[in-house]
Amino acid sequence: MWRFLLCFCIPIATQAVILYSGDNSANTTAPDLQREDAFSSVARVCNEDGSDTSGSAAHLRGKYMLTARHVTLRSHVTFNGATYYARDSEFAAITFGTADIKLFKLIEDPGLARMPLYTGNADIPITQAGGGRPKISYAIGTLVGWGRGRDINDTEGPIWNWGNSATENKRWGTNRIESSTAINYTLGTFDYSYTALTAIADSSSGNNEAAAALYDSGSALFMDDGGIYKLAGITTSVETNGSSTFSDGSGDSIFFVRLTEYAQEIEAVIPDITSLADWKVDHSLYGADAENNADTDFDGISQLLEFAFGGNPNASDTSILPIHELVEDSSSTYLELRATRPISLQDISYNPKTTTDLSSWPGDSTGIANASPIPQNNGDGTETLLYRRSQAISAADQAFMRIDITESL
Repeated sequence: MWRFLLCFCIPIATQAVILYSGDNSANTTAPDLQREDAFSSVARVCNEDGSDTSGSAAHLRGKYMLTARHVTLRSHVTFNGATYYARDSEFAAITFGTADIKLFKLIEDPGLARMPLYTGNADIPITQAGGGRPKISYAIGTLVGWGRGRDINDTEGPIWNWGNSATENKRWGTNRIESSTAINYTLGTFDYSYTALTAIADSSSGNNEAAAALYDSGSALFMDDGGIYKLAGITTSVETNGSSTFSDGSGDSIFFVRLTEYAQEIEAVIPDITSLADWKVDHSLYGADAENNADTDFDGISQLLEFAFGGNPNASDTSILPIHELVEDSSSTYLELRATRPISLQDISYNPKTTTDLSSWPGDSTGIANASPIPQNNGDGTETLLYRRSQAISAADQAFMRIDITESL
């Protein structure tokens, strides 16, 4: 019979993993360059001053984080224990059926590398038939969490009692994935049911063998997929509360939501910032602040124009606006309008216009030589549009150009 005791459901915190060695000072930095991004991506869920830790979380990309569904979201997260990022409390956490995972959002982008989700099957042990005993191939995962370490009064294993808050630190360890199993349990009033990866705290696997402890709910299990470490599981539960037992092949079990089962759903719900509506959510624009003509940073640029020209609606910056310039071509001088925008924006159209009289703008792009120019890729995720008046400046005493931005409904 499987036993499930959710040791992390206590509404407090998640800090580091317990190592078979019991060394709380070990494994507090990335194990190697390959796993540096994975180690950096794991955060502690807490308040702005570091108090009231309630769990761990894994950064996916941009402002989006994944944690265990039963973890209570606090006001902030921290990746290094020094810098704190506020959670977007207006963004309703997204859940996935009855799985013990949820997606939440930060207000600011922490600037971390995108963490890909593992979608393969190598995390399931493979039995190979042959002469004698069947050979089983196991995957090895790297667990990173912000849970408690061993009790400092313990001096010998293989049973390590969980320590107090002074033992909390970000640590990594490794685990052999023993199986992929459908599990279910009730926590509070909710019945969880999902496919779980199972690891066992195995004393024969070396000092880096890991067990999850208090506040490791939402911590991350990573797998090497062709030299790239990908997020394969979110820690949800352990077999025993209050201590971690390491034994040769029969230690405490640790359970993770198998993200291969949910990767497609997770990717689908992360806002697509090339879409106007999703871009507004990504920038925490809700209610009146999400109106196209709103201007939350008071720089005179509306939300629609911020989107069209790659601006940040929460930080004043007029440098994103199109620029007029005079260019020489075949011994004549022309008025051009240069505009830079993010590549592949949806839901809007760009309509260049020109006039020699500011009071009589045409309804179309009459007078523009190239109303649909071929964008110039800038190699940084943006592209430049160049619009030119048909007539040289010698043909008129004055001339003006503008771009009308409209939402495509």
